Formats: sequence, C-alpha cells, structure tokens
Amino acid sequence: MKALGFVKRQVGATVCWQASTVALVGIVVGTPLGIALGEVVWREFATNLGAVPFSVVPVVVLVALVAGVLIVANLLSLVPAVVAARSKTSGQLFRSL
Repeated sequence: MKALGFVKRQVGATVCWQASTVALVGIVVGTPLGIALGEVVWREFATNLGAVPFSVVPVVVLVALVAGVLIVANLLSLVPAVVAARSKTSGQLFRSL
C-alpha cells in the first residue's frame, strides 16, 4: 500500500476496512446458514424427544452478534494496522539493501 503512495493513516484505515469486510462477509454467509442448519438440527432433535419442533430466532440477539463481531474484528485489526502503518516504505527498504 505504501508503494502505491498511501500515508500511514491510510494504511491503518485500509487494514481496518479489510477486517470489517471479512467480518461482514462471514456474517452475511454464516448467519443464514447457521439459522437454517440450526432449524434442521433442532427439528430432528426435538422430534426424537417427542417435543414440539418449534424454534425461535431472536432478532435482538442477532443484531447484538453482528455488532459484537464487527467490534471484535476491528479491535483485533488494530495491532496489525499500527504495525503496517509504522513499517518502512518500499523505497526505504530498497535503499537499505
């Protein structure tokens, strides 16, 4: 990124945006897949127990989960973002050879 002319702040922001994008893709793919798989597994489990196979997906919990995943992803990306921002530019690396 620095070879393209990014400054330190832009490098750090790019790393954080990449973490957010990966987390969002995981949420968009994983949430519906998890709900569908959970419904199937619960239906089979409840039927074998003789219970009513009815499940509820709480929307508030899903919203909290999405917010928590995004917050944790960005917190975990802070260290790599700072390291990337403080690293030498490609020109400095070539001059040191």
